[in-house]
Amino acid sequence: MALVLAGGRSSRARGRKACRRIDGHSWLGYQCRHLRAQGFRQVHVVVGFSAIKTARCVPPGVRRIWNRERTHDPFASVQTGLRAVRSAVLVIPIDARPPAPATIYRLRQALRGAPAAVPVWRGRGGHPVLLSPHMVTEIQCLPNSAAGRLDYLLASAGARRVPVQDRSIRGNMNRLSEWLLYLRYRKLRRPLWTG
Repeated sequence: MALVLAGGRSSRARGRKACRRIDGHSWLGYQCRHLRAQGFRQVHVVVGFSAIKTARCVPPGVRRIWNRERTHDPFASVQTGLRAVRSAVLVIPIDARPPAPATIYRLRQALRGAPAAVPVWRGRGGHPVLLSPHMVTEIQCLPNSAAGRLDYLLASAGARRVPVQDRSIRGNMNRLSEWLLYLRYRKLRRPLWTG
């Protein structure tokens, strides 16, 4: 299963990140198609601020989960999205670039016997992260008031760091300029991964 986090304000993006247009579809739809092509049959999306507007961009067959916490904390969206999950789950923020197929494969291999798998490019971690069922349960059991960051939690839990040849794991598209740069790279057909 895959979980897309799209519950933030998008204040730096000048518009809803999930609803940006690419190839005639919403960015969220593009992300969901990419995840399904990687073998994630179930894709859920967490919406929050401007949930009604974001929900319009959710493609058919994708479950919408509303984060009623309405906080600025992305960790609240993670907890909300994982409430009903009982399996391993890939967590990816809406502003992350689609990972290479090889990255997904390596994360799946690395998850065996680990609480989570985190991709690493040139020594630095990124997105998406793959959580084991045990790690999902741990996150579900944390108090609602527990503010935190997923990367800190995973580091303290001993998540496996997985070196990948995929620089896209470090990129995000919070700002409009980063989104336009991504579109430019796609137009030039330059890969965002090197392996």
